[in-house]
Amino acid sequence: MASNRHAPLSRSETGKWLGGVCAGLARGREVDLIWIRAAFLLGALIGGLGVFVYLACWLIIPLEGERPDDPSSGWLVVLARVLGASAGVLTLAALGAVVTLFGFGWAVLALAAAVLLAVLLAWPRLGPGWALLPVAALALPSVAVAAAGLRLEPATGNTLVAPHVLSSRAGATYRAGLGTMLVDLRRTDLPASGVVPLRIEGGVRRTIVALPADRCVRVELSYDVQPLVANLAAQLSTQQPDSGVVIFGDQMYTPSGQVAAPDTGLTPSQPRPVLRIDFTSTGGSLYLRDYPDSVDPELSPNWPGYRVYPEPHPNTNGESKRAASRTVRAWRVRRAAQVRSQRLIDSLMPGPCASEGKRR
Repeated sequence: MASNRHAPLSRSETGKWLGGVCAGLARGREVDLIWIRAAFLLGALIGGLGVFVYLACWLIIPLEGERPDDPSSGWLVVLARVLGASAGVLTLAALGAVVTLFGFGWAVLALAAAVLLAVLLAWPRLGPGWALLPVAALALPSVAVAAAGLRLEPATGNTLVAPHVLSSRAGATYRAGLGTMLVDLRRTDLPASGVVPLRIEGGVRRTIVALPADRCVRVELSYDVQPLVANLAAQLSTQQPDSGVVIFGDQMYTPSGQVAAPDTGLTPSQPRPVLRIDFTSTGGSLYLRDYPDSVDPELSPNWPGYRVYPEPHPNTNGESKRAASRTVRAWRVRRAAQVRSQRLIDSLMPGPCASEGKRR
């Protein structure tokens, strides 16, 4: 029995289904064959990891009767072991991080604890301490993601939230998945005054908070954008991460901070509801402003448009008098349209609070 325990592994020629990997592992480590096959089957159901490990073992472990120390194939075995181990560790680390990101970190830690227990029970047969590497590959990325506060809903589609009522007594929390999220408050029953707390956990895509365009709602925003996941996704897709905060057309250039929506002209004695938003995201951007009912925020998040800066007077030096006159006339037509667009956008950009303050 002791000689079998220390004998080198080999794929079995007898009792095999495919490559003899399971039969060889069971014989070489004195483990019931059914448990070995069940472990590979379970691994195959978890992201196909079991299939990858089986193929790696098929390549690395020599067939029964072959010489594992054959110099002609030694370098290939070493290379396969290094690549297989590296890919396996990276796969486990990515699996642990992704599962934790979707709120199932407890399952990752439970699996890591089960693997650790199995390693400790089978330590005399497994041998070296590198058997603990899968435990570390699972647990460490999971703990890092949890410590960073990264969390996504287990959903791939877009999320639409349109609450009927929001009160100052009980706030609300909304969490995005992998798609965009629209928090539509245009028809939400808000109190006449008081602070309404609202927590929004955005994802890697855009989050839009749509306020009513016919009613003044003060906004106090605290934001924290963590672009880690978004930057990783951007590197894989070769696209720029969609991160940043835009509140009533004003772009915030810091990853975290606090800002209040424009409410010029309103005095503290004029009661208005205050929407106190705590926004965090794993890199996705936030658009927050009022939108008319005729506007789809998801199609036009930058409504009413970008700020317009009228074209300055053209330089007509070197042109003939007639050509210069045509140039100036064409410029005046363009400038008139630009000025009208500038006035319209500038009047809509601050939102209904600023407009109401001016009327008073």
